[in-house]
Amino acid sequence: MSETKDTQIKPVWRNIWLTKLKERRSVILPILSVLLVITILLLVLPHVLPMPSLVATSKGIGVSHDKDGEDIGLSDGSYALDVEKDKQDIEKYRPGSDYKTQASDAFRRGDASTATALWKEALRVDSNDAETKIYLEDQQVVTSGKPYVTIVLGSVLSNKPVDYSSRDQLQGAYIAQLEHNQSVRTAGGLLLRLLIAKSGNTPINSIAVANRIVEAAKSDKTIIGVFGWTKTTSSLDVLPILTRAHLPLLASTAPGDDLTGRSPYFFRVTPTNKEQASVLAKYAETKLKLQKLVAVYEEQDPFSQNFVDDFTQQFVTGGHQAPARLTYERLSTPEKMAQTVQSVLQMNADSVLLIGSRSTDIANFLRAIPDNSHMKILTNAGQYAIVNAPLGEYRNTQGLIFVSPGFLDSWTIIKPSVQAPSFFSAYKRQFDPNDLHKNAPYGYQRPDAFTMLAYDAVLTFLK
Repeated sequence: MSETKDTQIKPVWRNIWLTKLKERRSVILPILSVLLVITILLLVLPHVLPMPSLVATSKGIGVSHDKDGEDIGLSDGSYALDVEKDKQDIEKYRPGSDYKTQASDAFRRGDASTATALWKEALRVDSNDAETKIYLEDQQVVTSGKPYVTIVLGSVLSNKPVDYSSRDQLQGAYIAQLEHNQSVRTAGGLLLRLLIAKSGNTPINSIAVANRIVEAAKSDKTIIGVFGWTKTTSSLDVLPILTRAHLPLLASTAPGDDLTGRSPYFFRVTPTNKEQASVLAKYAETKLKLQKLVAVYEEQDPFSQNFVDDFTQQFVTGGHQAPARLTYERLSTPEKMAQTVQSVLQMNADSVLLIGSRSTDIANFLRAIPDNSHMKILTNAGQYAIVNAPLGEYRNTQGLIFVSPGFLDSWTIIKPSVQAPSFFSAYKRQFDPNDLHKNAPYGYQRPDAFTMLAYDAVLTFLK
């Protein structure tokens, strides 16, 4: 669709015009294991707006401490959100944390040059930190003197335990931002700035963070929408708030069926639970010789129960007995999860459908499985992100079978004659520029499905 020359259009909200997007070829959508047709009704044609100052003064920017001691809120670089605060764990989980915190302190003081130098130091010791790369690119945008639009990244981004899918989200978004801005600098158009919103471990925190985003959007007219949230539960919580503010929410990793048709402002580029669970159930029916399957899932989590229900429906339709069910508490201690594993073993189960919102719970379950067990673990795409964890953090992954909306080697496996998109080489170039992580390539040289979907989602906002 060609750009309109009428700058006097008065759309529904803040220079946003919703219409149907043309089809676009992406990294992940052509290789979905589920046949999925996605129509996104979103095109953003904002006015050319005056540039804000280098250190943004938008209302809504800021953080608060939640009950877990995490800083939750909205940042334009003024606050470091993806940091490790425990000194003994900094080197393991986020080596550049101290540099990042100092950089944000400098940025809040208005000392952008010092902040930039410190962000670069953070990347020197932690090359795959997408938050830092986003803040550096944002400064290139706001100091360019050129018009831009802003997308807010809504994310869990917890640090205790680390939510690796959130880090995936930021990495994919950054590659999309960089690719888009490089094209704009050559061919012209609107640059892209990204703000980062963090809700932390507690799902209900996302409501307060969404209200911050709405407040920021009232004063910052470049904000055109929100990409996120990384979890279905949080997406359900924030959607009414963003809908009332006429801010579109585009998700890449929120597959819950409950989100379907809930709001005209909600879009996603991932298959639903029903589609993914059906694929997993059919695979179990045709490829695995299961004797007794038990479903273990997170209690009081709409996403987890929804996935188990969808799987069970397909499994029973295929002529199998519905699996028995056990639940566990979210963020269970290793001891409690070990008790859950013992309950499964007492049921003489040879396979488990294990579904939850946090990979830490999955890790504790896997860790408690006896070494001599041959139990098969079926799970959802959310567990793909555990490949980003430090080596040795997850045990007994050899029996893990999960459904995923994409896989980076699909081009090699399915059709080697087709060249893989440039996204993959750009990913390695940005996050492992010195080729130091061959032995643990995920997060540095190899993106997982969530990173690819995030890349697609951000570009969908802009095409």
